[in-house]
Amino acid sequence: MGFENQLFRNIVDSALVRMSTGLRLVAGIALAVGVSACQMTSQGGQSSRTELAEALSEYRIVPAGRAFITVPDAILVMERDLGVALEQRITLPNATTLAGENTIQLRAQTSRSSSPTRLQLTEVLAQFGGVPSPFRALDDSGLSSSSDQHGDVTYTVLRPGGDVTCVLAFRRSRIGARPLPRGSSALDMMMRNCVAGSVQDALAPLGPQAFSLGVAR
Repeated sequence: MGFENQLFRNIVDSALVRMSTGLRLVAGIALAVGVSACQMTSQGGQSSRTELAEALSEYRIVPAGRAFITVPDAILVMERDLGVALEQRITLPNATTLAGENTIQLRAQTSRSSSPTRLQLTEVLAQFGGVPSPFRALDDSGLSSSSDQHGDVTYTVLRPGGDVTCVLAFRRSRIGARPLPRGSSALDMMMRNCVAGSVQDALAPLGPQAFSLGVAR
């Protein structure tokens, strides 16, 4: 009986060890998932309403005629479907020696993807991946604005040296040069453009010509 009792205790001890290991593994997985979720929502100071779709959706190249706005100098137009919004990325020429691409990022917003009342810069930055280089942060005191028949353009200026001028510009419009997807309530835009020239030269791609008529989608 002594041998049998010892055998029984060994079996119980082994089972308890396996159970404890399993519980630690489950707890570890739960902790990792929790940490990952916290990192996803806290990055950039504000989470995007479409963050999961952004992580899972890939861009594909589309004809320039599909771009929401008219950009004659566009090098490449890419698009992705986020389910509740359609997003485009237009690559512009960059004749400077600064690293990074000149781009216009656009999103045909719906009531499920963005604030329907006004453009919120923190929300747009979260959706478009944050402040692009060479800009480091956005300070309200450093923002300027201009207006045309299509509304306001909010922007900040950086002069890294020489005759190079960089702008980080934002605007919201109710229309594009081409019809927006069904259900869209606004077109939000963010442009990083560094040029050898003036502020007006850098802002030009988001000017009135962007809304000129072009080939229909």
